[in-house]
Amino acid sequence: MQEFLFTYFKVNGHEAAIEVPVGGGKADLITGFHIVECKKVLTRSKLFEAAGQLTTYLKARPDKLLVIAGLTPISGEQDARQAAQRLEDVGYLVWFLDELEMFKSFYKRCYELY
Repeated sequence: MQEFLFTYFKVNGHEAAIEVPVGGGKADLITGFHIVECKKVLTRSKLFEAAGQLTTYLKARPDKLLVIAGLTPISGEQDARQAAQRLEDVGYLVWFLDELEMFKSFYKRCYELY
């Protein structure tokens, strides 16, 4: 996930870095505007785990938007969506990468064989 997002941001002309030391941990990805925590699948538990990690980074980088990115779960999707909504209500961004058109079209352009 982090390599995919790193490539997405770089190809689209944005600064990006992976595995950046921040706030006592390592952020998966930092861009000019975001701190992104990546999880392969955004289950309810992975969403809250990522939110906890991002919260520790916030003190060191209060200027950044906090983003949790990953794929939609096959099992427990409803629980994940409810958790994502709760997190969005308090200021996190949640990106289900397989659902957002900007990421889907980028994947098709760069990774799928025709």
